Amino acid sequence: MNQVDFYGLPRPVQDRLLESLSGQFEPRPLLHQLGARSAALRWLAVAAGAALAVAVVAVVGLGNVDSALALHPLPMVAVHALLLAAVGVGLLSALEIKSRLGDLPFRPGLYLFGASLLDARDSRFRVHPLDGLTRVAKGPGATVTLVFGAEQFSFPLADPARADEAVQLIESAKNRLAILDEKGRFEIDPLQPPAVVSPLAPTAPHARSAPVWEKQRWAVGIVLGCLLGAALFWLRNTSSENRMLAAAQAKNDVAAYRAYLGRGKRHREIVSSVLLPRAVLRGAIEVGTVAAIDQFIQTFPKTGIEAEVSAARKNAMAAELERAKGKGTLAALLDFAEQHPDHGLGEAFGEARRALFARAKARYRKAMPAGAEDHAALIDRLIAHAEKAGAKKTDAGHRGPAVEIRFQRLASKTLGRADAAIRKNPMFNGAASYPAQYFEPKRLEPTEAATATAIAERFAQVFEPEILTFVVGPPVPGDSEDPPEVTAPTLFISHRLEWSGGAVARDKPRGVFIGILLFFKTAFVVPGDPTPLKSKYTAGENVSHELIARHSDQPSAGALEAAVYDSLLKDGFEQFRGRYMAKWFEKP
Repeated sequence: MNQVDFYGLPRPVQDRLLESLSGQFEPRPLLHQLGARSAALRWLAVAAGAALAVAVVAVVGLGNVDSALALHPLPMVAVHALLLAAVGVGLLSALEIKSRLGDLPFRPGLYLFGASLLDARDSRFRVHPLDGLTRVAKGPGATVTLVFGAEQFSFPLADPARADEAVQLIESAKNRLAILDEKGRFEIDPLQPPAVVSPLAPTAPHARSAPVWEKQRWAVGIVLGCLLGAALFWLRNTSSENRMLAAAQAKNDVAAYRAYLGRGKRHREIVSSVLLPRAVLRGAIEVGTVAAIDQFIQTFPKTGIEAEVSAARKNAMAAELERAKGKGTLAALLDFAEQHPDHGLGEAFGEARRALFARAKARYRKAMPAGAEDHAALIDRLIAHAEKAGAKKTDAGHRGPAVEIRFQRLASKTLGRADAAIRKNPMFNGAASYPAQYFEPKRLEPTEAATATAIAERFAQVFEPEILTFVVGPPVPGDSEDPPEVTAPTLFISHRLEWSGGAVARDKPRGVFIGILLFFKTAFVVPGDPTPLKSKYTAGENVSHELIARHSDQPSAGALEAAVYDSLLKDGFEQFRGRYMAKWFEKP
């Protein structure tokens, strides 16, 4: 087998060969089969396989945040470039073959002549001399098969009945080669140069000038592969990033955005500063507490949704204020303000606070008796003072301003005369009968304290402790009937104990007992208020035989007198307390 380049042949040989291949002049082909080699298809298969590989590499892990191949690492640029270079080289090679075959001045195919078989499926002929034919026979169907060593060629026949004739013709041509002279070989071999050449015939051989891309198709394919590979790498990763972000946004939850941050890069800023914080913030809003929002702020001190965070905290704060208001106590409001000193709800908080003080006023009006408008007016001034002063935090909780209840003991004008009068009575029982000793301050203190405590407890039933507290204050010294200056609201109760002028004498048990009068004056003073609420009460308590008899079992002298006078004091103070509270409350 020999190889002959068509474009390397002399022009006369080229022209003679073209005329033979086209069948215009002798020698004409004995058999022929048109068609080019499948090299272009093989290159197309290479390009298609590389393109499929590119698609597989690009699609695997695309947009899947759980895949390690969601984003290709930088070395994968080489893989993209290599595969796309294979695509480029394959396509360019197939195009080169198609272009080259299209430029041939003859129809490519297999041509059997009397001297040789020309494999003219390309510009480079493969020449198989017929004397190298090892076998010729009928093939399957209407074909004739020729075998040259390891190569085999088949020619189709238009008429299957002429297969045997064709085989004989080929064998005859082969056998004739051995006896042919040069002239005889020229007549059957189109590659033999003509003996005579026309002087007018062109002498320049047929030639083909291949474009640059054909000559440098490998270099062009590799360069294109590198450029397109880099571009595909970037586009693929960008698309994967966008898909991962879209998938996270479709789920729109914390887990999805955290998963993106674990893998993604391109959109990290918007995810970390906007989308993830917004998803976490939604959860904090669902909890509905300021603590949840503050925990969010601590976790995300800087975000791109500051306005949303501020609005969420404001709404949560307003909701907590509503919950505090719903409890209906000033303590709840004060606890709210203590927990959230920066609540920023000054107007709403102030309105809620004012409403509770207004409710305290209304609550007293429901409890007061008819005709106690002056007392209600004092309560209004007292609560206004409490609202201005505000409550303070104590170990027992929030407590409003304390209203002190203070007693003042005024000196008696008649107890001395009572002592002198008792001494002259026949039933005088010695020193134990002197009444003044039973009304000394140490004997008055328990009754005063009990009365003050009872008054404080009654007021406390109406006023919540965070509004007002009522406490027993220290006694007021001195005999001045004008109340002293105060810095805290104070109920002053002054009293003077006098002899009623009457007495009861008994022989069994022996003793003389006087009746008493208690003169009470009250002044309810609010700091800064020039009009205290004043009142007067007189309680008269006479000794009865029944009272003496009720305590007659006392074991010693003086014990009977002490029990009787203690009972008188208690009754007198209770009488005062009942009449005084009846001015304040419908149910004193």
